[in-house]
Amino acid sequence: MLRLLYWSGTVLFLLGGLVLLVGAAAISSRHESQLQEQAQDGFDAQRNIGVAEQGLEDLPGEEEANRWLGQATTVGETVAEAQNTYLEHAGPLRLDELPERTPRLGERDECVSYLDERPTEPRDYTNEELTACAEGLRQEGVGGLSRHLTPHFAAHVRDDNGFNAVSQWHSEVAALDGLEDESTVTDYTWTSHEAKVFERDGSIPMVWTLTHEETGQMVAWMHGTYDPVVKKFDQMVLGSVAVGAEEEDAGDEGVGTDSGEDTGDGADADGGDPE
Repeated sequence: MLRLLYWSGTVLFLLGGLVLLVGAAAISSRHESQLQEQAQDGFDAQRNIGVAEQGLEDLPGEEEANRWLGQATTVGETVAEAQNTYLEHAGPLRLDELPERTPRLGERDECVSYLDERPTEPRDYTNEELTACAEGLRQEGVGGLSRHLTPHFAAHVRDDNGFNAVSQWHSEVAALDGLEDESTVTDYTWTSHEAKVFERDGSIPMVWTLTHEETGQMVAWMHGTYDPVVKKFDQMVLGSVAVGAEEEDAGDEGVGTDSGEDTGDGADADGGDPE
């Protein structure tokens, strides 16, 4: 009986020890898993800090940032000037602003070079001659603008298959089609707004607005981003502003040139104020 009790106690002791070992192993495994999770969180945080630090290193210093913002503003103004030149030469031909008579011998005017043959005596210009003169002057005024604008825009926003950023922006603004009052497209002006901030990717957002010179009413806006490294605008988006009685149902669509996928960082083509 004593021997039986002895071996029974020994077996129970061994079984208890085994249970304790298994339990300890399970606790250790769970604790190790928790430690690994905590360590992974630490590794992730460290990696995120490294990425953030790298991002800060990529950002320009104050002096360089101001220089880039000034550069974007200057190029934006150059683009606005070119678009306003397009506007100045748009609309109906203004024959009444041209000279009525051919110049005297030894004199010249802006239309004489468009005559097939210069008359020996002064005479009135014909309507056909004045029309040819007006068309020629218009072509001279806008002929080199596309080439002048091209260096300021990335290749994908100069796509002839869609909206071309180096073309006449106002030609895409529906509000300027069939103006009901006496105003013409020449009464509108593109204004370039100062570049003030950077996007997260280092690009600089730029906004141009098209307004009536007398009333100040805005009818359209253009949004683009400027890459200060390559010194070009991209992701151009053109939007119209609903005016007059059609305001409720004239939610205008933006015309983008960002490969048809994105209409530009920081701006929606929703017909609202871009700022």
